[in-house]
Amino acid sequence: MRRTLLIVGLVVAACGAALAQSDLAFSAGSTNLLLTANGGRILSFSSQLLDENKQPVPQWQVSNLIDGEYVTGSYRPANSHGWSSNTTPKPGMPEWVIFAFANEQTRLISRVVLDPTTIDPPLIGRAARDFELYASATTKDGPWALIKRGQLLNKPLKQTFDFLPVEARYLRLSINSNWGSDRFVELGEVECYEAIAGNDAIDQLIVRMESLLGDLKRYRDSVKLNQPIYPELRSTPATTTPAVAPGPTAPTTTAPGAGAPVAAPLPGA
Repeated sequence: MRRTLLIVGLVVAACGAALAQSDLAFSAGSTNLLLTANGGRILSFSSQLLDENKQPVPQWQVSNLIDGEYVTGSYRPANSHGWSSNTTPKPGMPEWVIFAFANEQTRLISRVVLDPTTIDPPLIGRAARDFELYASATTKDGPWALIKRGQLLNKPLKQTFDFLPVEARYLRLSINSNWGSDRFVELGEVECYEAIAGNDAIDQLIVRMESLLGDLKRYRDSVKLNQPIYPELRSTPATTTPAVAPGPTAPTTTAPGAGAPVAAPLPGA
């Protein structure tokens, strides 16, 4: 309780300070620039899960990363379980995806949100772990500038990563590791938000309030999950021992002459 009151006090103090400032500040916008419905596109990628005929498994294809279909609690979108690679990332050989904004326009961005939630449980260790985010303001082939390096929690929740505003026309997300599986790496959704500038006292207050509300949400989640508020700043990453499990959960089909669903085969099963 005492710690919570301290944080609330800091919020009030920061609001007062914001009114007294006149420097230009930025906040993250509310529109996900990568969402397919907003014109976001995936231009290329390292791999996606293939079936025994070397065809993409629709429930695990890379386009699911920006379709806006989220696995939440017991809800599982019928045709979008998240993205699964077809191999596991190795040192010097990450799994990667290159994104473009609507009409391949250059945007000023300052935030990404990564959701590792898929229909597979965290215990089996396939969720994305260490990542790097690169931006290019010229071509989809680079040159690339590193704008964020971080580590995702092995928890089924959206995780926000902020950085200094940078102009980008293309984004490259490199997944360098998972949480221990030797089969695949998986990720649920990728979001990106524009940096919005404010240059008067009211704008400053709004910017500061939005930032502090984000910090309060991080604090709330860290208390609930007993995790650090900023996981990307941990000096010693935690490790887990994954359980042995088959490939990504397959879509279900109904066996002829039977009413119960059965798992459709996947490679490596």
